Amino acid sequence: MAPYLGLDLTSASQRPSAFAVLDDRGSLRDLGLVREDGDILALARRWRPRYLAIDAPLSLPQGMCCLEESCPCAAASPDGLRVAERALLKEGIGLFRTTKRSIIKAMVYRAMRLRRVLEEQGYALMEVYPYASKVRLFEGPIPKKTTKAGCHWLREHLKGLVPGLVEHEGLLSHDELDAIVSAYTAYLHGQGQAEAVGDPREGVIYVPRARAAR
Repeated sequence: MAPYLGLDLTSASQRPSAFAVLDDRGSLRDLGLVREDGDILALARRWRPRYLAIDAPLSLPQGMCCLEESCPCAAASPDGLRVAERALLKEGIGLFRTTKRSIIKAMVYRAMRLRRVLEEQGYALMEVYPYASKVRLFEGPIPKKTTKAGCHWLREHLKGLVPGLVEHEGLLSHDELDAIVSAYTAYLHGQGQAEAVGDPREGVIYVPRARAAR
């Protein structure tokens, strides 16, 4: 059984999205890349995950219907942020803000479109943020993920958490590693070791509880 699927979503199919699958013991069962939305839907059908964790915003701030500056819709909060984003920022966790000036607008739209389709098909989705998971799980400074040192650091830290990872050592990109962190966050949620940050009426971000790494 492989009930936890993590997806490091990109803005468009021109750049592949990495995915990782963990089984009910948290062991790595599959790892790879997908491009089209149809490939993502097929991946979900193949594994039928208990939880599907997506590394991308799955909702907009309350009061907003879109991210277009030409639209009069506006966030209900004065700072324009989602409650989850504000909470993580208070922890010192930097992130891309879901505002009308967001540089990840295309990714947000793609993620929300996939969310609608996947939820209609009965999948339980989770919005996750791998950097926040790393902050909660690991002590000390986190190296930049796009560097060789950053990838090595994360591989080493994940070895003790995700059985089966060592077989893939040397082959993992930062996108694949983020997909593993996403799937691991979903696994922790399944074990009651993750929490939903934010307002459920608006959309939450799941992060490990601080004790999950101890």
